[in-house]
Amino acid sequence: MVIDPAVVTPSIESFNRISKVAPFNVTYHLPALYGASSLHKEYSRNTLGIIVLGSATSVNDKNQWQNEIVKILLDGANNNVPILGLCYGHQLLGKIFGGKVEPLWEGEIKRGNRLVNLKNSLMWGKPQSGLLLYSHQDGITQIPPDFNILGSSKMVSIEAIEAENKPIWGFQTHIEATESFVKEHNLGNDGIKESYKFGHKLLDKFILSL
Repeated sequence: MVIDPAVVTPSIESFNRISKVAPFNVTYHLPALYGASSLHKEYSRNTLGIIVLGSATSVNDKNQWQNEIVKILLDGANNNVPILGLCYGHQLLGKIFGGKVEPLWEGEIKRGNRLVNLKNSLMWGKPQSGLLLYSHQDGITQIPPDFNILGSSKMVSIEAIEAENKPIWGFQTHIEATESFVKEHNLGNDGIKESYKFGHKLLDKFILSL
């Protein structure tokens, strides 16, 4: 399942890429714009995995559609369904499992790409570093209990998280980003190809592990 919390521009291009990589059927859900009925219709405890994408809204907003996503994520976590959160999805995982999400730069939105350093993990293997794309103002400032910091950068101390005893991961950056994301956020050309390569490698590893 790909859950897109978009409130303005849906991430159709990213979903299309995910569906091409996946060797199984992938469903797309846009709860903020079209309601959560498809979430509950398609989700089951046999779901292979869940990816939650980014959004222009905050996880600290009290949206009913967000509550519906949370219900799915909590049930999935209780039943060991693999979950990957990206940007908003990453922050939502941090929040619902007991961490804290706050503005990082006094409410300023920052965009670009940055060097992210990942630690050794069961999912992605040995430590590695690479450029990744970002566009956000909030971030996880306190990690949830039973989670570890998987990645960090000079700009953000909690770039990626992983649960200690559950197949749950989150990335603050947009490892799913494609050309439409770059154009929408006016990110220019510097480091874009390198960011695609590293981000897609990480995302594809998760998809193909399911």
